[in-house]
Amino acid sequence: MLTLEPLLTFSNPITVQAIGQTPFGTRTTYIVGEGQFSGARLRGRILPGGGDWMLEGADGLCRLDVRKTLKTDDGALIDLRYTGLYQISEAVTARLAEGGSCDFGDTLFQVQATFETGDARYAWLNRTLAVGEARETSDGVVYRLYAVTMS
Repeated sequence: MLTLEPLLTFSNPITVQAIGQTPFGTRTTYIVGEGQFSGARLRGRILPGGGDWMLEGADGLCRLDVRKTLKTDDGALIDLRYTGLYQISEAVTARLAEGGSCDFGDTLFQVQATFETGDARYAWLNRTLAVGEARETSDGVVYRLYAVTMS
């Protein structure tokens, strides 16, 4: 039986690069700023420079393609990659334009994540599949990831 175990929460600011309409949809690149992450088994910083290469379809459904580098408080580097779905919402867009934030579940914002590291202390992450939910703030994003475990 599969179960979900809280893994980590993270947040970071983003900078928008609007690529625009392409033959495949509307492309936007979000550049990752420095953030932080924490969980029961790891904590540290999100290093700046990663990105989300988001593609929006005609129906407002976006496909996410994200890569970030995590640096734990004890110096390990971890590659975090996730794909997911985000639904454009006029209500959410308006709230953010006014400088507000959104709650988890205000719109579809779900991801599936994998990790990669050469640090033996965190080798367990190489075998971890995670799923999560996210919400937007006026300057970035907040995620909650859950490890998929077998019980």
